[in-house]
Amino acid sequence: MQDFVYWQDMPALKSNLEQVQQIILESTASVKGKLGEAIKYNFEIAGKELRPAFVLLFGQMGKKGKLKRLLKIASSVEILHNATLIHDDIVDDSPIRRGRSSIQDKFGKHIALYAGDYLMALSLQMLANNTSKITNMRINGKAMNDILAGETAQFGNEYNLDITPEQYLMQIKGKTGILFGYSCFIGAIEGGLSSKKAKLAQNYGELIGEAFQLMDDILDYTASSSQFKKPVLQDVVNGVYSGPLIFALENDRSGDLHELVRRGKNLSSHNLQRIDQLVSELGGINQAKNLAEDYTNQAKELLTQHFSTYSTYDDLLKLTSDLLDRQL
Repeated sequence: MQDFVYWQDMPALKSNLEQVQQIILESTASVKGKLGEAIKYNFEIAGKELRPAFVLLFGQMGKKGKLKRLLKIASSVEILHNATLIHDDIVDDSPIRRGRSSIQDKFGKHIALYAGDYLMALSLQMLANNTSKITNMRINGKAMNDILAGETAQFGNEYNLDITPEQYLMQIKGKTGILFGYSCFIGAIEGGLSSKKAKLAQNYGELIGEAFQLMDDILDYTASSSQFKKPVLQDVVNGVYSGPLIFALENDRSGDLHELVRRGKNLSSHNLQRIDQLVSELGGINQAKNLAEDYTNQAKELLTQHFSTYSTYDDLLKLTSDLLDRQL
């Protein structure tokens, strides 16, 4: 288990997230055979735990939030997130996740597919057992539907050099923003905040989720594989184009970048190095960073306007800034 480095300055939250990890391990311990091995392997190293952190930070704002139930809901959200990562790695044929072999690389695509499906079902079961109202379960179902729709939003745009920034932003909202927003919403509503406040929490989460994904895509061009703990620029080879590249392609008057990117699966390591260089020179990284800053500032403004009187406000504000400045 990792040291939860994001949370060293938030000891109470760090302790709660360690409980979340323990709940996940206990909830998956009974799975047998190769599937059980794969799921156990998946959770041996915890992720950043951001989504369950948002469940807890918003859940503890209200007077009705019972910690035991919030911890289980937070666990269900992290399980769902892991299911989407496993499925992503199958689709992308990614060999690495969190600095080591991905599930699909280590156990094969069939086991990985079943592992992702099992975790999605487990997430729904945990939500059903711990939501306080049947209406919240209906909200959960809609959110799950939106998340799955978001996961497939990029399909059909592979190797599309004409993809627009607007299409990309819709993709990252579906890929990352919706689950961040859902985490904030379900925490707020289960913690006892009003529906109006919960919707504002969701808006905040979607903004910070989109900023987070933009930073993730920027790190593809600014971090090494060892730092980022997954292959960098692999998406370019697979025809999945992210913000920095899309912005750079718009500025590519010479056509040099277009010519390189068209090589697709035939891109050599030298070609990828040149793409990396051109994306920076053509301003793609700066444009993506400016957009991430804009989303982050909007998220901070929303927090300040609507949540500044709550006990977890300072932690949320710090986390919002930290996510923009992260290097991994």
